[in-house]
Amino acid sequence: MYTISIKADKKKMFIVLAVILLAVTSVIVLTKLHNSKPSAECAGVKYTLSAATNEERVAFFSQFGWKVDSEPVEIKDVVIPAKFNDVYISYNNIQKEQGLDLEPYAGKTCRQWIYSVKNYPQNVDVRATLLVYNNIVIGGDLSTTALDGFMTGFQGEQESADYSIDMNMSSSAASKSPAASSAIPANAWPTD
Repeated sequence: MYTISIKADKKKMFIVLAVILLAVTSVIVLTKLHNSKPSAECAGVKYTLSAATNEERVAFFSQFGWKVDSEPVEIKDVVIPAKFNDVYISYNNIQKEQGLDLEPYAGKTCRQWIYSVKNYPQNVDVRATLLVYNNIVIGGDLSTTALDGFMTGFQGEQESADYSIDMNMSSSAASKSPAASSAIPANAWPTD
């Protein structure tokens, strides 16, 4: 019978154990990152951005308390411009309020999904819009189809900055608009 003995140096043993620990930690972190769903935060509340299927897109709005029709009203491709004009800057400010940002997607084509909202108070025709890139929500809004309607973030009419294009709006005109919605008319939504 043969016996093999290896003399272990404490320094070498420590290095081997550190490498093994680092490898195990890396595998755990990468697995968690790969399996975690993308999310954003709005008003201190975290919400998921997964939008690969129609069920996920409909469920997206339920995170904010909205019930939407199970089928979209409209689906189309939208090109986010490489350089934002005033309308896109205002629209992106709404996105930033809800933890999103369209600037990283400038020049890219995303898919726009529009759903009809069934439970928005006092408004018959409110639409919920999602902008989706690689199955992830990158932007969106709630808006009315009326010419003098409103556009706001996913949470609905909440305290919000005024992102109107016309900065010389009189105070009486400002008091007539919803307190928390954007003054961007629903028909001003940038399309290609």
